[in-house]
Amino acid sequence: MPLFRSTFSVFIPTADADAASYISRVGITDLQGQIDIHNFVKELKNVGVYSLLTSIYLCRSRHNKGSGTTLFDLKNAYDLTAVGSPTWSDLGTFYASAGNDYHGSASITAAVAATILQIGCCSKTRIISENQRTMTYDTGAGAAGNYFQINYNNNSSSQYYVFYTRNAAQFFPTSGATTNRNSAYQSLQTSMGATEHRQMTNGQLVSTTLATSKNATGTGTFKLGSSATFQGYIAYANFGTQELTVAQLSDLEMCYNNYIMTGLMR
Repeated sequence: MPLFRSTFSVFIPTADADAASYISRVGITDLQGQIDIHNFVKELKNVGVYSLLTSIYLCRSRHNKGSGTTLFDLKNAYDLTAVGSPTWSDLGTFYASAGNDYHGSASITAAVAATILQIGCCSKTRIISENQRTMTYDTGAGAAGNYFQINYNNNSSSQYYVFYTRNAAQFFPTSGATTNRNSAYQSLQTSMGATEHRQMTNGQLVSTTLATSKNATGTGTFKLGSSATFQGYIAYANFGTQELTVAQLSDLEMCYNNYIMTGLMR
């Protein structure tokens, strides 16, 4: 019986030291996941965005631990710990119990939050309702206590970021109608600059608004999947302490869309 040698090969990209360190620290064994992470980090560096991000959360199980209670930070700055019972899947971390399931870090203090200038998240909700917050830094009671939120507003069929100052003034560049957020992943990225705040939805600039002062108050916990009305998946999240230009926000979207969101409906 003749022997046949397989010609199938897997492309493994040139190793990136930061990607390799993350893969080793977390213990990622999925080969495609490793390839995705190497390509993602290298491309972020190529476009000059990697150094501008403080924390990056790759929430699909192939790109993170995939088990246990720790959601590891790619940048090794702030790992998050599960509260309640969020679960792992290849679609992202799943938060089934609204308000009870989240990943959080008490190490992200008010002083740290006060330096945050840009945040982003890519998520898909299981329900449609008002005020679903997929990422928050809650520092006190009521509107005045929320330093920032990523908020889904159902009344106007829109998605927007909400930023609260110490005086409870809010700024929410509106992305327009995005009623498919329960059937497809919606990506929201924003950057707060010296003169304006800018928001991107699925890689497109959708709104800008004049900048104003912002202050965190008290102490609190940074949370993913924290809302009393959010049930769904989060596949990716990031935050940083440096302003991103429109071009950089677009490049960031391109990088995780090409390498991290592969196979997920957008």
